[in-house]
Amino acid sequence: MNSGMYAAVSGNLAAMRRMDVISNNLANVNTPGYKKDRMSFEGLLAGDENPPAVPQNKTADPILQKENIFIDYASGPTSQSGNPLDLALDGDGFFAVTTPEGTAYTRQGNFRTSADGTLVTVDGYPVQGTGGASISIKGSRVEIDAKGVVAVDGTQVGSISLVDFEKPYALTKVGNALFVPADPQTPSQAGKGQILQGYLEGSNVESISEMVQLIETNRYFEACSKVIKGFDDMAIKAVNDLGRV
Repeated sequence: MNSGMYAAVSGNLAAMRRMDVISNNLANVNTPGYKKDRMSFEGLLAGDENPPAVPQNKTADPILQKENIFIDYASGPTSQSGNPLDLALDGDGFFAVTTPEGTAYTRQGNFRTSADGTLVTVDGYPVQGTGGASISIKGSRVEIDAKGVVAVDGTQVGSISLVDFEKPYALTKVGNALFVPADPQTPSQAGKGQILQGYLEGSNVESISEMVQLIETNRYFEACSKVIKGFDDMAIKAVNDLGRV
C-alpha cells in the first residue's frame, strides 16, 4: 500500500474511534457521576518496533497514528436535589457497591432503597457500609453526615464506606458510572472526601466542548477520506494509462 494512503487510512480509523468516544460522552451528559473519556494521538514512524503491514523494502515507512484513551476524573458540577438519598462527594474518593462480579466503585450518588429497605444504586447494587456490609434504611427520617454515618429516625444504622486509590488512578470503566481497578490486587485506601446529603454530582462532560470536538473530528475524517480517494484515483489513472502504452 502507498505510504501516503496508509497514513490517511490510519487517520480515518483514529477519527472513527474518536467520534465513538465523543458520542458516548455526549450520550452521558446528564448521567450523574459520569466521567468522560478523552483521547490523545501521537504520530510515529513504522519501523522495528512498529512494523508496517508491507515489506520494508517495498515502501517508505508509513506514518501511523497511535491513540491513547484515558478517563478524565475531574469532578462534575454539584447541584442540590433535596432528596435525602442523593449523595455527592466533595473531594477524592468513591462509593463502594456490591455487584455480581464483586466490588465496584462509583461517584454516582442517586441512591434509593430496595423493597427490603437496602440502600442501593439506580442499577440495584447494594451500597457498601463499613466492612462491606449493606445498609438497611427503614424509617421516615434519614440523616447522613459528612463522614457517611447514616441515622434513621435518630438511630445510627451504619456508615457508608468511602474508598480511594493512589493517583494516577488505574481504573477501568464497567458500564457508564462504575469503575474497577485494572489490577485486582491494587490496594485501596480510605477516601478523604466529604459526603453532601441532598446533592448530586453531575457528569463532567461539557456539551459545547464535545460538540466542537465532534465537528473538528468529522472534518478531519472527511479530509482523510479525500486523501484516500485522491490516491485511489491516481492508482486507477496509472493503471489505465499503462494499459494504453
